[in-house]
Formats: sequence, C-alpha cells, structure tokens
Amino acid sequence: MLQEPDPVDLTANDAGTCCRHAHDWTPSTGDVLTDPVCGMTVAADSIHRVEHLGKVHAFCSASCRDRFTADPERYLTKPETRNAPAVGDGDFEYSCPMHPEVRQKGPGICPKCGMALEPVTPSAAGDDNPELADFRRRFWATLPLTILVTLVAMSGGALDAILGNARPWIELLLTTPVVLWSGWPFFVRWLQSMRQRSPNMWTLIGTGTGAAYADSVIAVVAPDLFPDSFRHGDHIAV
Repeated sequence: MLQEPDPVDLTANDAGTCCRHAHDWTPSTGDVLTDPVCGMTVAADSIHRVEHLGKVHAFCSASCRDRFTADPERYLTKPETRNAPAVGDGDFEYSCPMHPEVRQKGPGICPKCGMALEPVTPSAAGDDNPELADFRRRFWATLPLTILVTLVAMSGGALDAILGNARPWIELLLTTPVVLWSGWPFFVRWLQSMRQRSPNMWTLIGTGTGAAYADSVIAVVAPDLFPDSFRHGDHIAV
C-alpha cells in the first residue's frame, strides 16, 4: 500500500518533471536516496516521497512521484525482468509533454512542436524509446561517412593532389546519405511544421540544413549557374 509519510505542501515543486526537463530540486546536506523513477540522487527529506511496503522512497519532483504511485512494481523491478504491456501501443492514449491538449491513440509526433508523443498513462510506457532507437541507428550507420567528409572538408588543399576535380563529387557522395537518410526525420518534422504553420526547432534545423545541402548540390552539378566570384580554384565552395 502506498502512503505519504507526512502531509506536506507540494505546490512549490509540482512544476518539476522527470528526465526530459531540468529539475529544480536541490538536495539537502542530510542523507540522500535515489529516485527510483529517473535515478537522480535526492535528499531523504524531500517533500516528494512515498512509503511503499514499509520503505520510504524519495523523488526529485511531483511528476516522478506520481509515475511511481501509478505503478510501483514497474520501477522496483529490475529492467531485465520487466514485462512488456499485454496490449499494443495503439491501445494507449498518447499526449505531447509540451502541449497536453494534443492527444491521440497510439504513438506519433506533436503537430505543434514536433516532439514525440508520450503515453498519458505511465504504466503504458515501455522502457524502450522507439524514436531514440531509430535516431541512434541512423547516427551510427552514417557516422563513418560523417567523419570522412569532415576530414575532406577540413583538409584545406592537402588532399587536392589526390582528389583533384573529383573532390566536390566525393564530398557529395559522402554527404548525401547523412543528410537525406540519417537526417530524414528532421525533414519530416520540418514539412509538418510548415503545413501546420507552427515554426519550431525542427523548422530551424530543416531549413538551415536543407538550404546548405541544396546549394552545395547545385554547386557540384551545375557550377556555371554561379558567378565567377563564387569560385575557389576550379570549383564552387560547398
């Protein structure tokens, strides 16, 4: 049975959220405990605490405390032994952490800010983050290409004797998978923000990256479209 050890005023820190936003709780100099939800170290006398099965658990914020009280066993069970929800993700209602009014059945993307939607019911949230897993897979798959194109771009003229006039084409070959495949989720959210007329960080990233890439492609494929003042040696800067 869950029980709050002492009635306390929780209004001072109710705005705190777990993991995805900065915590404003400062631990005291006394004994410390570990928040079972987000793993932060918090003071044992935190105003956010719950007694469960005779043991007091302290939390960094009201949000973490509420997640714990909704499903204590989920946070007290070792990750490798936790069971996945019996029903599919599409059976749960999801909402945007920044825009709570945005709600839908199943996971998705917020049309206002582009953030991934989260389950409204804490117990419905699995330990895996599909969006993070996808971003990580794209990152590692194209990291070698990113390193190579960075070395070529930052080499100045050191590699011109080897690469010659093929250098812009090699840079284009290395860059295209990074921008168009690894960065594809950014452009999807960019298009969504334009359709919704709701500029956000995805709009900024998509516009800046897309403009730089498009300009470079034209510089390689059709360099004669640029005035001579744009030339650096035998090619247009990319």
